[in-house]
Amino acid sequence: MLPLRWINHATSRRALESLFACLLLTTTGCASATLPSDSSNSVNACHTRVVIAFAQNPGERPADDLVMEISRASNVALVFVRAAGPGLYVFQLDANDADDSCSAALARLRGDARVRSVDLDERRHVLG
Repeated sequence: MLPLRWINHATSRRALESLFACLLLTTTGCASATLPSDSSNSVNACHTRVVIAFAQNPGERPADDLVMEISRASNVALVFVRAAGPGLYVFQLDANDADDSCSAALARLRGDARVRSVDLDERRHVLG
C-alpha cells in the first residue's frame, strides 16, 4: 500500500471516475440485455448449415456485401463459417420460417441468380 503522501488526488479522482463509468456501462448493458425467449413460442425454427457455391468469382471468398444482399433478398441470415473447398463455402443459415427442414429458405436461396448451388452441410461418403 502506498503512503497517502504519494497519491496524487487528481489521479485518484480520475481513476475513480473511470471505475464508476465502467461500472455504470456494465450495469446498463446487463440491465438492457434481453432474456432468451421460450423456443416453443418462436417461429424461427430454421437453423442449419449450408454449403453454397456462388455464380460470381467461383475461386474467391464472396464479398460480405454480396452475402448481405443475397441474405436480404432471400429473407435469411447467413453467417460465414469456413471454406469447404475451392469455390464452396459453409454458412450458418437462419430464417424466420416455421419449417425446421428449411426447405422454403433453401428454395429462396436457390432462386437467386447469384447463387450457383445450395446444399445442406452434411457428411458425404465417397462412392466406389
